[in-house]
Amino acid sequence: MHKAMNSLKSVYLAMQIKAASLTTMKVLVIGATGQSGLLIISEALARGYEVIALVRCPEKINIMHEKLKVVQVDVLKSEEIAENLKGCDAVLSAIGGRPGIMTPCDIYSKSGEAVVKAMRETGVKRFIAITAWGTKDDPDLPFVWKWVLKPSFLRNIVKDMEIFEDYLLKECSDINYTVVKPPRLTNEPSNGEKIIAKEGQCIANVSNAISRQDVVRFMLDNITSQDYVKKLVSVAMSSEKK
Repeated sequence: MHKAMNSLKSVYLAMQIKAASLTTMKVLVIGATGQSGLLIISEALARGYEVIALVRCPEKINIMHEKLKVVQVDVLKSEEIAENLKGCDAVLSAIGGRPGIMTPCDIYSKSGEAVVKAMRETGVKRFIAITAWGTKDDPDLPFVWKWVLKPSFLRNIVKDMEIFEDYLLKECSDINYTVVKPPRLTNEPSNGEKIIAKEGQCIANVSNAISRQDVVRFMLDNITSQDYVKKLVSVAMSSEKK
């Protein structure tokens, strides 16, 4: 019976995804004024999607488009998110925290909880967010990440990312989330190389950097894919380290 129910759920999700792919996609973006968030907006608009960008400072959005709506909200308040979420196919989060040994961080976990609450109120199921490699220990993590960056000025950010991921894993079985975990992000344009994706904390024997543009494209590609639903997936470029 349990297997049958899981099978039916998979079929239903596939039908939802197919239906969404045949219509104009509408996505809601939080963390929209950061470098990754702006790329999400640009790439989504280039694909013909409708985009709602939730921001604290609308003046930081310098993109003008007939399919873009910019709304000033507090992304920690679920009711403000819910007001703008109705009719959307997915939520994409590019939320980012401020690094610093003494700088507290709870933006990932608190915004994640607010988004999920709003999604439950409005019936939206698809949630894709960015965190990073190595929120939990892994023997394949690069030395510098594991022993220099993570214990020092990134430690509060990484800890809050871990809290956010654990929340999704343990309390959000009703949400079709995907957490995309890249290594160091660069502002270089995509060179067209194939992205490697693997469940887990990192990927061994690959470059320790990836273009933001490639990560954004991976996120958007996976809105209508079942491959990584309810999974934490590390991404990297296919080229090995020199």
